[in-house]
Amino acid sequence: MAVNVNLAYEYPDRELIGERDEEFAERIRDKRSANKRRKNAASVRIIVGAVFVFALFITMIYGKVELTKLYSENTTLKNELQILNDENVSLESELAQQTGLTKVEEYAETRLGLKKLDRSQIEYVEITESTAAEPVETDDGNIFVRITNRWNDFLEYLGL
Repeated sequence: MAVNVNLAYEYPDRELIGERDEEFAERIRDKRSANKRRKNAASVRIIVGAVFVFALFITMIYGKVELTKLYSENTTLKNELQILNDENVSLESELAQQTGLTKVEEYAETRLGLKKLDRSQIEYVEITESTAAEPVETDDGNIFVRITNRWNDFLEYLGL
């Protein structure tokens, strides 16, 4: 059987062990297939790494796009809030003008026909009696009503 051996390599251990050509060729094939498996595994690792890096890159770009969208929405809402605050200030000043003392006086005079009082129209009244309120004593003639009232006062004192 012909051995497919590359003569460019020198294998000194073949002569030491005394292998036959077929066994030597089989060992060489095993080494070549192991090298191919390692190369294939390395290629798969590189491809998986590249896919992972690409996915990470796409995720970062998507995050930046979403962040930009949120910033623009935030700016739009801030502008809208500023417009509404300005409108609120103008409406408050308009309300203050409408409800100001001069406007109310003018409305009372023109629409309602009211006029300010003169000093001659003011009358002062004096009260000779005391204006303090005096408690009125109630006559709870019934003993049971008094006991109930005392009991309720005690419970109220306790906070129940």
